[in-house]
Amino acid sequence: MGKNVLLLILLPALVFAGGSVSFDLSCEGALRWTGELEGSLFPGKEWSFNLEVGVGKGYGIVHTGIIDELKRFVEFYYFPRAYLSGKIGPFEMKAGILNEERGPGIDKLFLDDNSRFYGFPGVSLKCSQDNWHVESLWLNINDRKSFNYRTVVFDLGQLKIACEDAVVYLDEVFNPYYFFVPIPSIAIQEIWQYQEGAPWTDESRNANALMGGWIEWSFGAGRIYFEALIDDMSLNRLLGTGGYLNPDKIALLFGGDCRAGPWKFYGEVSGASAYTFERTLEDLPYEYTYFDTGKIEERMIGYRYGENSFSLKLGVSRSFGWYTLDVMYHYLVYGDRTPEIPWHGEEMPPDTKWLTGDLTEEHTLKISAAGSFGEYDGKVEVWWSSLEGLGAGVSLSFKM
Repeated sequence: MGKNVLLLILLPALVFAGGSVSFDLSCEGALRWTGELEGSLFPGKEWSFNLEVGVGKGYGIVHTGIIDELKRFVEFYYFPRAYLSGKIGPFEMKAGILNEERGPGIDKLFLDDNSRFYGFPGVSLKCSQDNWHVESLWLNINDRKSFNYRTVVFDLGQLKIACEDAVVYLDEVFNPYYFFVPIPSIAIQEIWQYQEGAPWTDESRNANALMGGWIEWSFGAGRIYFEALIDDMSLNRLLGTGGYLNPDKIALLFGGDCRAGPWKFYGEVSGASAYTFERTLEDLPYEYTYFDTGKIEERMIGYRYGENSFSLKLGVSRSFGWYTLDVMYHYLVYGDRTPEIPWHGEEMPPDTKWLTGDLTEEHTLKISAAGSFGEYDGKVEVWWSSLEGLGAGVSLSFKM
């Protein structure tokens, strides 16, 4: 039976050119494994169809489409990516099932691929000119919710500057204004939904727009970067007027890395205020999440650790020729994280809140060794978490 499962994984590779197969085995309280196949079908000079498929067991996900007798070995299967990509002049396009991330850091504020096993119907259109490019991305999250992300990146050599904005909206599959109109989504929202006196005004529609950006400076041996996301910011605080300050809803990220010979040192600090990514009215059922249930870290569209959190990552790695040894320490603390419950079920506070409610702290230490030998790549990891205890994982990938 085990041979049949292996064939089930490897058989699709016969139709791929330049594809790769990977296996990931981990244990943290329970044994979990996945096997993935990634490659390009009929790859051409300008266009190709890219596909990633996988099977796994032990992640608590069961799909009914697998033959019952296989479920002893294979619990679920998934298609995180299956898309057509190509280029015409300055334009690049991706269309199909996408699982994307954007941003300069280890973690991402606006868009992260936290949904490891699941992709979404989407289209990305990118235009590059000289030292800048602009990209517009649309994803259909579910039958009620869609998401648009747009960025403009200026590459000035050692310095890169990017503007970002995103919007989550309900009861529309695709909004062409958010995808095509070259102004921030928050302005589109005000003009096309709430503008008084306009015949197309429709206040019944719900859209939550976020804006921000990142900056990255590279120097000889490394780089530093900073990213900010603004959901809501108190304008009267910026203008210095008024006695009441509505709570800011912001996320910030700062990090960098530096090389010294075979050594690499890196670190990143990030966090989000309470209520960031959260809906604020009971009758507006949106969340900045891929799924309505599950662990926050596995369902956020953006920042992996969600609202009301703080994260610190410090690490060092050393290259030894064909393999690299890495040691990373991660400190995470968070309070109430309920993006589906307005103001955590309480009244709107009079000011910005950070780390509210009952706090949970987690310390994690991870040691990993990754190497490459010909067509084979492998990685071994061992970690300890103050909440979960010991864990270990092994991954192997090879080209076909």
